[in-house]
Amino acid sequence: MMENNNSNTNTTSTSSTPLSHPPTLQPQVIISPCAACKILRKRCANKCTLAPYFPPTEPAKFTIAH
Repeated sequence: MMENNNSNTNTTSTSSTPLSHPPTLQPQVIISPCAACKILRKRCANKCTLAPYFPPTEPAKFTIAH
């Protein structure tokens, strides 16, 4: 006679990760030219010497100085 081994084991799968969310993408940083280059219509380089003094958010600062 064969014995049936019917053990009651729960086979629920648990995931180690939380609910699946889309991967978070880092926002693209758009660097605008400094106020001096913007007003002079020049290409603002990465190491623009005027950028620390005339940030893009304060164009009036450059127009007063220029």
